[in-house]
Amino acid sequence: MDSRLHAAWLSQLTKEYRDICFQFGLRLRLPVLAISSGRTELGTWSAADRSLRISHFLISRHPWSVTLQVLKHEMAHQMCSELYGREDAGHGPLFRECCLRLGLDPAFQRAGADLADSVADLAAGSAATEPGRRIIDKVRKLLALGDSDNEHEAALAVQRATELLARHRLDFDGLAEDEDLIHRTINTGGRTLPSHRKSICAILEGCFGVRVICASLYDPQSDHSFKTIELLGRVEEVAIAEHCYHFLENRLQAFWEQHRRGFAGKGRFARTSYFLGLLAGFRETLEQSRNACPVASGQQSGPDSLPACRAQERLEDFVAYRFPRLRRMRGRSAAMDGEAYRRAVAVGRKITLNRPMADGMPIRLLAGRIKC
Repeated sequence: MDSRLHAAWLSQLTKEYRDICFQFGLRLRLPVLAISSGRTELGTWSAADRSLRISHFLISRHPWSVTLQVLKHEMAHQMCSELYGREDAGHGPLFRECCLRLGLDPAFQRAGADLADSVADLAAGSAATEPGRRIIDKVRKLLALGDSDNEHEAALAVQRATELLARHRLDFDGLAEDEDLIHRTINTGGRTLPSHRKSICAILEGCFGVRVICASLYDPQSDHSFKTIELLGRVEEVAIAEHCYHFLENRLQAFWEQHRRGFAGKGRFARTSYFLGLLAGFRETLEQSRNACPVASGQQSGPDSLPACRAQERLEDFVAYRFPRLRRMRGRSAAMDGEAYRRAVAVGRKITLNRPMADGMPIRLLAGRIKC
């Protein structure tokens, strides 16, 4: 094991630990952080010596986002023992409450969580703010039994559904309005976020009904942090927004390669202006298409309708759950090459967004568990 790399990882884990405490308003004392050599025990918390260990295997083989989830899982155990004096909390109600306070994904709230399933959950997008999809599904099945011709069976099913909702602090309105909210991360691979990517983010948020958060994610192999684009919203809208991001990244470069000879000698300045012009033209066409599409009567609700407002509130709650101390930053307007921008706007108006392709074969992932 590379001791220098371990030192870098421990330094980053310390930063992440303190940032988690700040983001979620927790007064936890920094434990002794260490890198373990275990392959099955991905993370451990020991109250006896106040040590929190994260597996080298986990960090080296899986995305940093998974490491952060395991770190939060162990921090939840630390909360049980040091904030509530309960070293016997296990994975019961108190532990789950701590997980929710940490914004932990449902897949990582289980005892001995299966890493393959957890990574798959992260790749597909995390569940909404409810304790988990399994609870929602179980309640729905019970409510379906409530329509049974057997009055005793129907009454018992509704009673059990009500108890389950109360136990997990859900309600029938929240169940009916469940929007299948997910969170997905796009790693840009860059250490800065250029202006054209910020412009793409504005298009995604303005035209596709998703919230877009610009953040950073650590890469343990290179010991550097890279800019990420976080998409939050309904499953279908996030999928389309993600497809649109990659589509635009590809088309911007393709169009620039076709027309760059017309701006010889202007270099990156002209390219940036051309990118922004393409995006401005594309957004114009996209907004015109959306405004020209009539809302089907009785099938969809307008943006100011009560269901739409409630859906927006739920999305904002979900964003706050994931990013409790979110701040909006004002961007600076960039100087542009007027000719390159104007010519690109005309081209951008003709860009048509292709439909996303079907998902490919699932990725095989290694399994492991969290020792608690």
